[in-house]
Amino acid sequence: MEKKSPTLSVCIVTWNSMKFIQDCLESILRQRVFLDNTQVDWTINIVDNGSEDGTVEFIKKNYAQIKILKNVNNLGFCRAYNQAIKMHNSDWVLLLNVDTILEQNFFEEMFKVILTTEERIGALGPKVLRSETVIEDGLPKVLKSNRLDSCGLEIKKSRLVRNIGEGEEDSGQYDDHGEFFGFSGTAIFLKREALEDVKIGEEILDEDFFAYQDDFDLFYRLRNYGWHNLFVSQAKVYHFRSAKMNILKPWQFWQIIRARRSKSLLINYHSYKNHLWALIKNETWLNFLYHSPYIFWLEFKKFIFILFFEQKTLKSIKIFFKLLPKMLFKRKIIMSRKKVNPQELRKWFK
Repeated sequence: MEKKSPTLSVCIVTWNSMKFIQDCLESILRQRVFLDNTQVDWTINIVDNGSEDGTVEFIKKNYAQIKILKNVNNLGFCRAYNQAIKMHNSDWVLLLNVDTILEQNFFEEMFKVILTTEERIGALGPKVLRSETVIEDGLPKVLKSNRLDSCGLEIKKSRLVRNIGEGEEDSGQYDDHGEFFGFSGTAIFLKREALEDVKIGEEILDEDFFAYQDDFDLFYRLRNYGWHNLFVSQAKVYHFRSAKMNILKPWQFWQIIRARRSKSLLINYHSYKNHLWALIKNETWLNFLYHSPYIFWLEFKKFIFILFFEQKTLKSIKIFFKLLPKMLFKRKIIMSRKKVNPQELRKWFK
């Protein structure tokens, strides 16, 4: 029996996003599968987190078909994405950063996998490549590069999370990898059934995180609950990214310091506490004991680093302990529902 075309919600969160919004939306509306098949049930859901640069007005004026919800204040990316997901009851959800451009066959390639794979798919991840804006003859022009931004998430034994392939030239070196632990939050194709399965209360993304490391937390839950996360190398998305942190080597000490200081205080603040919360919620005792020397060594180095070079990030420790009982409660829920044993999970920790 032939599978029917899946329904789809494209969920985008904006916050002073005028620089990127038009290129992002046009790349969605020009998708080949939508132009060729008018029967596909899909929608674009945008939640704006209090933009003050005219983003909302621009969307309403030029894209009347798009559903948009405007928050008065910045409620955080996690809460805003949860709001966007609830705006349309579709089979699949694409969480998409606004600073991206999709290749015209992006959804076509994703649908091919959905319609031909029998596995218990929780998520599909595209190949994410770098793009940048340059000025030519006084006008801005988007350049799509062949340099990888992410093919997926690799988790070290220390639980350090890195983007697979970041900074490398794409020569198809990861195309044969059918599955990764998870994928960058830049663009994630998610099955609603899986999201409903792993949500805690009414939250799919943990709203206490506000932003950052929420993708790691979500994919850890999906793995604990036995969902597969497949890599679709033919589906490509281009991402405007300036940070180069993950391609630096451990011995490039001063370059690491400069790279971290180039990030906003908000990124470093939330990333530090959120990573620890994700471990508390999802880590099994057996795997923690198995890899504890690696985990403690990484966390010790991180703490010493911020103690001497990034004292402002220490403020996150207070909120970490304040919400620790809440995270332990969420852990209790996750551990009571998980379907995968520690040994099976351990294969993802390199």
